[in-house]
Amino acid sequence: MQNEKPSVHCVKVSKIYDWVNNSTVIKLREMIQLEQKKFDDYICCDFSVPSGQLERTILWTTYGINQIGGSICINFKSGYGNILSVFVNGEKQAEVNEGSSFSATFTHLDSIEVQCIGNTPNCHGEFKIMFHYHPGNDYKLNSPRDIKQTICYVSDCHGNPISSDSGSSITCKELTCSDNRECVHVTDERGETILLHIVDFLVEGFICVQFMNNQGEICSKCIFPFSEVETVALCAPPGTEINFKVIDVNCRTHIIPSSSFHNKTNCIELVIMLSICQSIYSFNKVIIELIAALCQPRKCTDCHLEVHESVP
Repeated sequence: MQNEKPSVHCVKVSKIYDWVNNSTVIKLREMIQLEQKKFDDYICCDFSVPSGQLERTILWTTYGINQIGGSICINFKSGYGNILSVFVNGEKQAEVNEGSSFSATFTHLDSIEVQCIGNTPNCHGEFKIMFHYHPGNDYKLNSPRDIKQTICYVSDCHGNPISSDSGSSITCKELTCSDNRECVHVTDERGETILLHIVDFLVEGFICVQFMNNQGEICSKCIFPFSEVETVALCAPPGTEINFKVIDVNCRTHIIPSSSFHNKTNCIELVIMLSICQSIYSFNKVIIELIAALCQPRKCTDCHLEVHESVP
């Protein structure tokens, strides 16, 4: 390996002017509507069922729709002395005499059946139902009492968790211009006056909050964007650039019951406190001269070594 004689070389490097750690605290207050959109419908029809049958006659049943409930009314108009038995969700609810009716409201409905008991031919009547149902089957959050715990974390716009060291989780962007930063005089710990520059920057990102029910299941999820403008004082003369790096993130949430001012019983107020710690430094590309000798690496040599085992 041969080395050249030392000579002057120019190297382009980053020169750091100043370096600080900054803490940003962001507080969000969000109002969340718990009540999901519901659909209402009304059905009214006449029925006639034969008497003496062992099997019940189905007046209404649900197919693949959960979270459905409503009010029913069965009016037994004529039956020639027969008795009309009413079954809801497979359980017997009442025995209705001729000329009487049965009305009730149920939070959950699967099926409505009747059975005509007697010796005469048929039971005639009218069936009415006003029911309500949710369009989805995965809705499990109806009131603040259903919430046992909340979990919040920094995410992307779709709610997917992102680690704090990821460049796409939280963005920091300088708002001031490099050549027009305001100058301030600050006294340091030694009592000396130094010249610093004001740097305004924007912090942006997304927070995902998950709501856990008493069974430990995720019953709802909300995604909130956040943004905050922060200011730091750095030695950052014209021409320098600012580098931001998020080194730590902490998120906490608290649920506050809806106040009477909002007059919404199915709403909760969610307070989110987000703490972000950033490492911020100002730098510029400079060219330095140094005296050094260029050297070449040695040639790669293949070594084939024979290993001989000595057997006693």
